[in-house]
Amino acid sequence: MNRLLTLLAIVSSALLAQPTFAQAIDDSNCLRHLGGGGFGDFECYERHTKMLIPDSTKVADSIKNSSHVNRETKLGILKYMKIQKNSSESCDLAINLAYPSKKERADRNHIEVYDVMAARCRYGLRKQQNEFLHDLSSIVDD
Repeated sequence: MNRLLTLLAIVSSALLAQPTFAQAIDDSNCLRHLGGGGFGDFECYERHTKMLIPDSTKVADSIKNSSHVNRETKLGILKYMKIQKNSSESCDLAINLAYPSKKERADRNHIEVYDVMAARCRYGLRKQQNEFLHDLSSIVDD
């Protein structure tokens, strides 16, 4: 009977034990692991923003080069791209508010929550831009 109880205890321990695996966080999944406003968040937003920019440019160029698009619409695409670029530059307002003088901003040597706020802002704008351009492209492709 003791042998049976011992075996039952071993089997139930093995079945109840939950394996713990560390998940590697990389470019493909870092957006699912944001939190804390630290360096990892900053790097994740920045890397994903940098991946969106060339794709958005490529899609915008493809729309402009389409034979179905007139001159006025091509100029509208150029204007939209410029406005989006200018908008993303305004994301540094958080840093500028926290550090009013250019000298203070230049003397910083670390990433902090204001940098993460700016990076998140840029990513959000660039992601929206990319999605909108792909939507426009689907109209041209139809």
